[in-house]
Amino acid sequence: MVARPIPRPVRPVRLTRNRAVIALAAGVLLLSLFGYMHGAYGHGDIDLYRRYALAFWSGPHPFHALPAEYPLLALVPFALTLLPGPGDSVTVFGLGMLLLLAAGYVAVRRRESARTAEVCAVYLGLGCFATVLGRYDLVPAAAVVVAYWAARRRRFDLAYGLLAVGTLLKLYPLLVVPVVAIEQFRTLGVNPLRLRPPREVVRGLAIFSVAVAGGFALAAVLDPSRWLGPFSFNAHRPLQVESVPASLLWLTGLAGLPIAADRSFNSYNLVGRASELIGLAATLALVGGCLLVYWRQLNRRLGFGRALALCVLVVICTNRVLSPQYLVWVLPLVAIVEGDYDLVWLAVCALTTAIFPYVYDSTGLRGEPMPAQYPLYFPALIAVRNALLILATVRFATRPARLRAREAAPARSVPSWRA
Repeated sequence: MVARPIPRPVRPVRLTRNRAVIALAAGVLLLSLFGYMHGAYGHGDIDLYRRYALAFWSGPHPFHALPAEYPLLALVPFALTLLPGPGDSVTVFGLGMLLLLAAGYVAVRRRESARTAEVCAVYLGLGCFATVLGRYDLVPAAAVVVAYWAARRRRFDLAYGLLAVGTLLKLYPLLVVPVVAIEQFRTLGVNPLRLRPPREVVRGLAIFSVAVAGGFALAAVLDPSRWLGPFSFNAHRPLQVESVPASLLWLTGLAGLPIAADRSFNSYNLVGRASELIGLAATLALVGGCLLVYWRQLNRRLGFGRALALCVLVVICTNRVLSPQYLVWVLPLVAIVEGDYDLVWLAVCALTTAIFPYVYDSTGLRGEPMPAQYPLYFPALIAVRNALLILATVRFATRPARLRAREAAPARSVPSWRA
């Protein structure tokens, strides 16, 4: 009697659905590139990037005109706007970001899973419709994700170098360096609180420090008047209307304190009597939130990936500015750590795109003189989105760790802290 071969399991439904979802996400991004970004207001930041690139690379004083608010390395992705290619600078820049996004999708699919890559693509397409291809934030976000992968494979020197590149692109990766250092201590089985850190950690931190210091030193030589621009520009900004602190300020307006709309620093803002107090509280919350993340990671209450993503979330939630492209920083990390869809995150993404660009356009603010007050529905919808963002952050921090096997496996093989 001849045994019949056992048929291989076939999963055409899942494969078809995955392809359909990715095709939909790609269609949404192409609609953004050739529809929204070529509209009346979709290319504003790209025009700004082009002006900065022209001033630096071929202006009256070549190589000596730095951007007012961006670090030195930001001029590298800005240079995309100067390349010859199909159509105008908007198309060239958007296609460049689309290629980076496609490469990121392939990398996530290979290093994580097809499901994770799908979730990442959907989150970015839904939540960053108007910004993922129209801003350069995908570049520092990619640097942080690759640094996470490098540290997970214990290639810490590479991770520190990538975080230095990210910091010279958009500053915020500076605050995740302690998360990588704590993970390196953990893999070495060494207590991070001991007085003398091991040479490996010192070397990695030196790589980061020298690279970042060298980048800002070069900026100081090139343009002494603007080398600290990324810090000074942001330090003087009022509360941007989409930020969590601005939503708190709006609530004080409902309680009777005076507030007003403001247009400055290339953004729409909210000012009022409680602005300084709320801004100070937000700064303290940023410092305290990051320290809490580091402490929980030290006590093994947070895995490496979750601590990294949570640190970025703290930065986003406490920042004086919450531009819609900031979600690009964290959505890939959330998808990688969680590995599946989350309804709250989907709601945050949908509301973010509803606010920008569609509610912005419906208010009639762009291209018009600034009114004394925003329409009530505008800050109200932002407050709802921010409340969901805070909820998503708290759930991400406190839910029982559904850590992936690749995060849990090294933890089982690492010895306990040595004094």
